[in-house]
Amino acid sequence: MGLRSSPNSPCLFVGTIIPGQPPIYVCIYVDDIIYFSANDDVERKFESLLSTIGNVDFMGQVSHFLGIEFTWKHLPDGHLSVSLTQQSFLDQLLVSLNISIDSSSSYTSPYQAHCHIDSIQHQDMSADARDSLRVKYQSLVGSLNWLSHTT
Repeated sequence: MGLRSSPNSPCLFVGTIIPGQPPIYVCIYVDDIIYFSANDDVERKFESLLSTIGNVDFMGQVSHFLGIEFTWKHLPDGHLSVSLTQQSFLDQLLVSLNISIDSSSSYTSPYQAHCHIDSIQHQDMSADARDSLRVKYQSLVGSLNWLSHTT
């Protein structure tokens, strides 16, 4: 199709598939694909070309992709506005960690001021409990890191 990988993201591709028309932007992550162009004919051409490669299920306007929620608004002047948020990813993360946010909540972390950040004290904790806490902590840090880089 003549798409080129973006220098900023290995999952983002861009290219002109109809000469003289706006480019198409394609984001691919494993088996999930979103795409857009300023021209509907370009999008239809991309769908046609993609369909020749294999079975493709076009699901319409994107509402969620990789934890990102898309909110579309058709403006009176004919333009289209889209807002992106990762609130649903954050909500899902909090649920997975059994954290509910209210003004009176407090939470403990495995970090203690006199310890290295990458260690969990061995006293008063079984090996299974330490492993469980370590995995939960690594999952939280990894999720927050992913959230901060993709927002």
